[in-house]
Amino acid sequence: GTDALRFTLMTSSTPGNDTKLSERALEAGRNFMNKLWNLARFTLSNLDGTPPPLDPARLTLADRWILSRLDALTADVNRLFETYQFGEAGRQIRDFLWDEFADWYVEMSKICLQGDDAAAKATAQGVLVRALEQALRLLHPFAPFITETIWQRLPHQGDTIMLAPWPTAHGTRDTEAEAGMNLVRDLVRAIRNARTEYNVEPGRRVAAIVNADGRAALFREQAPIIEFLARVDGARLDIVEGLATPPPQSVSLEVGDGVQAYLPLAGLIDLDKERERLGKELAEAAAEAERTEALLARPGFADKARKGTITVDELQGGTFTITNGGIYGSMLSTPILNPPQSAILGM
Repeated sequence: GTDALRFTLMTSSTPGNDTKLSERALEAGRNFMNKLWNLARFTLSNLDGTPPPLDPARLTLADRWILSRLDALTADVNRLFETYQFGEAGRQIRDFLWDEFADWYVEMSKICLQGDDAAAKATAQGVLVRALEQALRLLHPFAPFITETIWQRLPHQGDTIMLAPWPTAHGTRDTEAEAGMNLVRDLVRAIRNARTEYNVEPGRRVAAIVNADGRAALFREQAPIIEFLARVDGARLDIVEGLATPPPQSVSLEVGDGVQAYLPLAGLIDLDKERERLGKELAEAAAEAERTEALLARPGFADKARKGTITVDELQGGTFTITNGGIYGSMLSTPILNPPQSAILGM
């Protein structure tokens, strides 16, 4: 739509340079508008009227983190506008809404929104509205139609977003909250990556041991977030300090800043099935090696090979794999055949 085109044009250009407009860039702009609409739907569907004013004493670490990031974004956008760097300003607004607000805070807020604590739910609702409403005002010059439509549905003051006060930074950066939440996010990312690497079913909850290196209180306080976002079993989440020896048969994850995490393999994969799978692969590889050796030992085979395919000068101690392109050799510590010293092999 119009907003997607306008946003793409404003964020794809660099002052002084010509810009080639591509369909891929337009699709990215459209996807961002869809993401923004879905963010609004989520926020509105979880509101029970206008949230009460935020009580700083009730803010969680996640609340403090997103509000601090919002203040930083506001300061950066104003600075970029003053120097006419409109494209970079738009990109930073998009990154905040998509990478921080949508991907992280919205997911973390579900813990409070779905919980039984009415005060915590009201606080999460208030932070959602505060962050989204202020980000909409920052985004309005780039996407005027969708921001006006969403803003009118959110709790607001005034008749139109066009006349709403322009956001200004209040200097309320919470560096402690940002540092703490960055560690928690790094831990969640590390566990998610390990789950993907080991093909763990999305619904399976895994055990985890966190060597907190002086930050045990932080991780214990944020345990619900770790359990929810990384699909960790709360009953098997151990947060310790000064772990001298890594647990046996576990995946080691380097989180950063001196923090490590360990995931027992028994919780990631079925060890018996994995042994069975590896055994089958080993048997198939051995059968392929025997078949290749028999093929190479056939009288006259090397003489009939297509010239110029692959030249192997020293093949002793090698093994071969047959593909459509030819016979390829790679050295192994244990030889399985003794081919000629020099040969040209191909299919």
